[in-house]
Amino acid sequence: MIKRNKLSIAVLIAGGALSSATVYAEPEFYGRFSLGLVNTYDQSIDERVNKIENQASRLGIKGKHALDNNMTLVYQYETGINPSDSTKPIFSTRNSFVGLEGTYGQIITGTFDTPLKKAQAKVDLFNSTSFDISKYLAGEVRHKQSVQYQTPKLMDAFRATVDWLPAAEADTDDGFSASLEYMGDVVGITVAMDSKVDGDSGIVTKKEEQLNAVRAVLSVNATDSVKLGFMVQQAEGTEADKSEEAGWMASASWSLNKMKLKAQLGQGVASKDATGADSDASLTQASLGLDYSMGKNTTAFVYTGVSRYEDGAGGTAVGESRNDATTGLGLMYKF
Repeated sequence: MIKRNKLSIAVLIAGGALSSATVYAEPEFYGRFSLGLVNTYDQSIDERVNKIENQASRLGIKGKHALDNNMTLVYQYETGINPSDSTKPIFSTRNSFVGLEGTYGQIITGTFDTPLKKAQAKVDLFNSTSFDISKYLAGEVRHKQSVQYQTPKLMDAFRATVDWLPAAEADTDDGFSASLEYMGDVVGITVAMDSKVDGDSGIVTKKEEQLNAVRAVLSVNATDSVKLGFMVQQAEGTEADKSEEAGWMASASWSLNKMKLKAQLGQGVASKDATGADSDASLTQASLGLDYSMGKNTTAFVYTGVSRYEDGAGGTAVGESRNDATTGLGLMYKF
């Protein structure tokens, strides 16, 4: 019998013969379906566009298995799914890894978010929507080949993570990403950096170019129901890409019974473009939202906001600007 959220797996060995089977600890099967109906007003064409937005829907399996010498095997395989668009791949690899953990921390290898990306924690209240911080902050990278070490929680408050990103091609430098976290009951602080990490873009930075970036994040549990978040970042291209960008974000949420009100404001500004020429390109986003819990695993949501592109950002010309207004509503189910 399959229990809810659990699968019991027996691994058969010896060429498929039904010899003695090794029974492993029960892994957890999990997932998320999140879809929204989004209406966007594009000022450049003076029209409204409706679309179904897939907001990081996924399926996965994860677990742990006790080993000798107080070691534990940890594993996870997660794939993105897109119920709203049949033209895109059915599956896409998300955070997937295998590794070991013990008294001295955890080491894993596979495909997963860099420490700089994970530094955003839960301060990005509109993650995976039209107002995700990735629209104006570079560094939101899930690297396809990584080796990561994370310390255990030190003094019940601190943790460090180091990620080595081996270059997949000759004559290309390896990348590194690292973070240091302080996790208090009221205040959380994370400082993270990327060195020659590729796979993401910013306001003017070209996608797939290697970037150096520094990010600082502050989260505050002001009360049991009010939470605040702040983020600042500086990023620059390496080698042929000479772009320089800076950005910031502030967010706030207020939980009241089954509802959560949330607001977010952020901006990314490029001081130099990819050629090294001076730039004033910028993207500013302001958004408001409401989440309503319909049950333990189901949330209905609605949000609205505006994106302002200026001086080269989002396809605008220098000296011009564009405002795009977006409203969305949808449903998210987790299991």
